[in-house]
Amino acid sequence: MSLLMLVRHGQASFAVDRYDRLSELGVAQSRALGAWAGGSAGRWSALRHGPRRRHADTASELSKAAGLSLGLQFDEGIDEFAEGEEILAAAGELFGRPMQGPDAPPRAEQLRCYEAAYQAWARGELEIAGRESYREFRRRICRWLDGVTDGGGEPGGRHLIAVSSAGVICAVVCEVLDLPDQQWTALIRVIQNASLTEVLFSNGRRGLKRFNCTGHLPSGLGSTI
Repeated sequence: MSLLMLVRHGQASFAVDRYDRLSELGVAQSRALGAWAGGSAGRWSALRHGPRRRHADTASELSKAAGLSLGLQFDEGIDEFAEGEEILAAAGELFGRPMQGPDAPPRAEQLRCYEAAYQAWARGELEIAGRESYREFRRRICRWLDGVTDGGGEPGGRHLIAVSSAGVICAVVCEVLDLPDQQWTALIRVIQNASLTEVLFSNGRRGLKRFNCTGHLPSGLGSTI
């Protein structure tokens, strides 16, 4: 049996000019991940990360803290469907008001509008400028998952770590469990930064072992955005 461990990146920089940076909390979360992974360092056969800076930095901090000798493998197939500022811009169009800058609403309302925007995108009611549709996104993640989990029945199995984002991880879970589309947004609402989601696979079979686990994070290091 082989194992794919999906890691959500550490906390990024929500509602600033560039989302794609780990916050101080995000760096601490990534190091805590590494401290946990170091207990089984010899188990892992590959460490992949998506193309965003937060993916690469999370993987780098994890690798250093764990003492892994694996090289970091860039994997464009696990790119997120959009950046935080792009989703906020789409939310601004949806609600007819700026979501960033001096006229932005309070954080609680920002988050509500942010969620409404990606839900509308998933239903095909809203476009995110320069980005693929929800259906195209799901097909891409399905192709990636099929490629990664092809085979997996060799003695001892493969043990892979892949660092990506909430949308990607939740799409993988929906594919593995054959969940309806509306469950994708339900999963995104709860997935934590620096959380672990594990998929077992072997000879064409796949199963979810666990989702959104954060027991490796010390008290005070949990977050969702």
